[in-house]
Amino acid sequence: MNRKKAFTLIELLVVIAIIAVLLSILLPSLNRVREEGKRIACLNNLKSLALVWNMYADENDEKVPSGSTGAGCWVDHTGLGYTTRVDQELAIKKGLLYPYCGKNIGVYCCPTKKREEARTYAMPEPFANTTAGITMAGANASMQIRTRAQLKRPGERMIFLDEGACTPATWSIYYSQQKWWDPVPIRHGNGVTMVFGDSHSDYWKWRDQRTINFGKEAAALANPNDAANWGRVEPDNVDLINLIKAVWGNVGWK
Repeated sequence: MNRKKAFTLIELLVVIAIIAVLLSILLPSLNRVREEGKRIACLNNLKSLALVWNMYADENDEKVPSGSTGAGCWVDHTGLGYTTRVDQELAIKKGLLYPYCGKNIGVYCCPTKKREEARTYAMPEPFANTTAGITMAGANASMQIRTRAQLKRPGERMIFLDEGACTPATWSIYYSQQKWWDPVPIRHGNGVTMVFGDSHSDYWKWRDQRTINFGKEAAALANPNDAANWGRVEPDNVDLINLIKAVWGNVGWK
């Protein structure tokens, strides 16, 4: 009699076990590669926005768009909400930068965005169209940036960052004290992507555990922007200090 060759149950279980072990080894590496790809795409989007920002200044007598989100700003949410993709897309199309970016909505958000998000990027407080938040941060009203010439040392000054959840204003941080205002973004493996006035983009990985804790606790809220009310003071937090310098150009205490 001819006997058909086949795996025994034990052999089959061994093969399954080997495959499971290989997957457990390979999946983290694949996830890292996938994340690195999304991070690179995010950095490229931010760089594109910075180039568009500079194009706008070139054609408007060195004036730069407001980082707020009302009428005459880089995005315009006047009469619109912030939580739906439709409203976010409309706000982008009404904004000052949209005609300069080839009408490409994709450059306004990170590839890690949620389904309902069309924008994840924000501009920092010095670009607000009023000085109210600037003075609340402990900065001088003269530190408001309305023209490109006012942005001293542009290679050190952030003009966009990947905030994540879309908020109704600029991204704010205190100037005169070591204190958080808006929640710190936790993006791309406990860090954040940003772009500077000279159009170079960069990824900063957080070094202080307090930064990571704050970011994760805020991200867990139904509305992460609610964490802006926490007002956490964190002396000698190197992440906080570096962000203050990137936003304001220096720190406001001695």
